[in-house]
Amino acid sequence: MHLAVMPIARLFLEWSPLVFPKGITFYPDGEVQTNNLGIVPNDPNSRIHAEQASAASRIDEEILCRHPLVVFPFSFDWQQFRQYSHKDNLCFIRRLSDHVDRACFNFIRYRQCPIFTNGDPIHNLPGRVGQVNSNHMMSGALLYNSALREARIVGGDAFSHIITRGIGLPITPIDESEFPREGGTGHFVNHALFLYTAMLEANTPTAFFVQALALLEFLAFPNSEKYSSGFKKVKKVVARYVAKNQTEYKVLLDRFLELTGKKEVDTNRDIGYRTRIIHMGKCIEELIPDEHQLKELFLELDGYIRSVIDHMIQHSDKSFNDYMKVRETLRPYET
Repeated sequence: MHLAVMPIARLFLEWSPLVFPKGITFYPDGEVQTNNLGIVPNDPNSRIHAEQASAASRIDEEILCRHPLVVFPFSFDWQQFRQYSHKDNLCFIRRLSDHVDRACFNFIRYRQCPIFTNGDPIHNLPGRVGQVNSNHMMSGALLYNSALREARIVGGDAFSHIITRGIGLPITPIDESEFPREGGTGHFVNHALFLYTAMLEANTPTAFFVQALALLEFLAFPNSEKYSSGFKKVKKVVARYVAKNQTEYKVLLDRFLELTGKKEVDTNRDIGYRTRIIHMGKCIEELIPDEHQLKELFLELDGYIRSVIDHMIQHSDKSFNDYMKVRETLRPYET
């Protein structure tokens, strides 16, 4: 077990460190005493290509000190790490970033990055763990070996893109008891949060819409390898979480049909949004050109998604079979 230290672009902390599950701690700019870590600088003239490449990335101690940092323990073989190629180093940066996402950062985004903050769907999204503000192409990580009292920095273009719109996330504390627990249901919740992050980071409104529906499908049947009924069954499951009476339940079923595969009664023409997008090449902006109505649609979809995820989080300590028994009680309006 060694220590990983990584910068994060588009993240802001006020004064003190914030501690989250799995031993992950976020520190404000300059708070981590990196001079105590025995950092061995990368030599740009090294005969080792991976070290040359990390030096060329310009991810160094000075850059780290100018960013909020996330610090966490991580198990890996130090000797194997020291023999990594540059390509291996980039994969390792992504692996470390994904660890933080799944341990806590996806849930932090879910709780603290509501869509359309200040009118923008991605106004306060942070960057990826490892990315830096000073050069959006580059990302990096510092790895510390306590036995050797030595730290090494790796850097490079590990990620394909970064969020550029908005100001980023002023991160705030979340009590550890609020995070998903580690039952079988919690496992599915964590994957749903991963998909939710992907939805938030979608590049276009159409991609956002398609990923939102895909996430609802997963939430309805998270342990099914495939289901042939499409949204016919999905809408009945999701509507259970949202409806407060039988009238609302039936209205929701009709609404989900509009969002997916509805056909015009007289002509049998496809008018459902999903069918027209996936099978007819339309964009959601063509189907709903009014910006306010499109925003309302996305807020509506977000509400459905959160109704399911929030309920699953409440029962995240349960096995999924036990959770299914709870979910079966949510059907007083189903016929």
